[in-house]
Amino acid sequence: MITYTTGDLLESKAEALVNTVNCEGYMGKGIAYQFKMKFPNNNKDYIKACKTGKLTVGKLHHFKENEKIIINFPTKDKWREKSKIEYITSGLDELLNLITTLNISSVAIPPLGSGNGGLLWSEVKLIIENKINILSNSVDFIIYEPSKNYKTKPTNEPILNPSALVLMDIKLHLTKFNTIRLQKSAYFLNIFSGQNYFKFKKYKFGPYDNSIAIISKNIKAYQDYYEVKNTKEAYTILKNKLVSKKVEDKLSFFEDAINKATSFVNEITTDHELECLSTVTFIIQNNPGIDLDEIIIEFHKWSKEKREKFSEDEIRYSIEKLENYEIIESTLIGYDLKKYTE
Repeated sequence: MITYTTGDLLESKAEALVNTVNCEGYMGKGIAYQFKMKFPNNNKDYIKACKTGKLTVGKLHHFKENEKIIINFPTKDKWREKSKIEYITSGLDELLNLITTLNISSVAIPPLGSGNGGLLWSEVKLIIENKINILSNSVDFIIYEPSKNYKTKPTNEPILNPSALVLMDIKLHLTKFNTIRLQKSAYFLNIFSGQNYFKFKKYKFGPYDNSIAIISKNIKAYQDYYEVKNTKEAYTILKNKLVSKKVEDKLSFFEDAINKATSFVNEITTDHELECLSTVTFIIQNNPGIDLDEIIIEFHKWSKEKREKFSEDEIRYSIEKLENYEIIESTLIGYDLKKYTE
């Protein structure tokens, strides 16, 4: 029998659950990330299968955990690529073979390749129906159609370190929150503390540290695990778990820098201006003594998009504002970062 539903596939009563994956060993987004949280041992075995070359497009990897058969179904080869219809087709052929071999009585199937994979669900749905119809009299197929409300609670408590406390503290100080403002606040925390605590690199919207994105995702999983809806509650729980003199000293050390960084970011009304300010600061940080003309040149060399997005007047205004806020200072030869705690 074939039935259609929406919601949390991981709560399905089906004997087997299909998980959409790539062949590189990364469960970083969408339903795969939810499987990673719910079935950590499956994730470890899946990574091993990818590294040894046992899992490739058109083949499946299965693992039993918590009384469920997890079927890892590659809808893409590389994790950064989009899914392909031919991968769905060959994978479904293999799925039918596996169902017969393992004598599976019921299986829950997600919208294969139709979320982050980019495929049209209407097209994928038709292929699934045509393929599984041959076994539909003896096997129960539960098809989960696309839903934006898909979420499940992690089985194991996500591991967080003091960096998560620092980021949560930053968020609690921000009057407007988004990814750009969190990244830039953390960047200016580095500046005001005189520490290279977060490791920023040149990126599309200015200085960027990918570890912040990873920690942020783990913070969200941490909140889901403890079923708390706001950052303040999660901060209190984590702080109590990590309590030690070393952690207290670290938080105390960054307190002033967090206040200065978030106060500065809160006064910047647009993300556009914040991007310009952080980019100028990054250029000066990496080119001590650089003069005005050289800053403009380096800014325009950053990327074609940056060159088209920001005018020379905006760059000059950012330099003036950064100097007024004592983030940078002019010298006899150009501009330097103002020295804070080292």
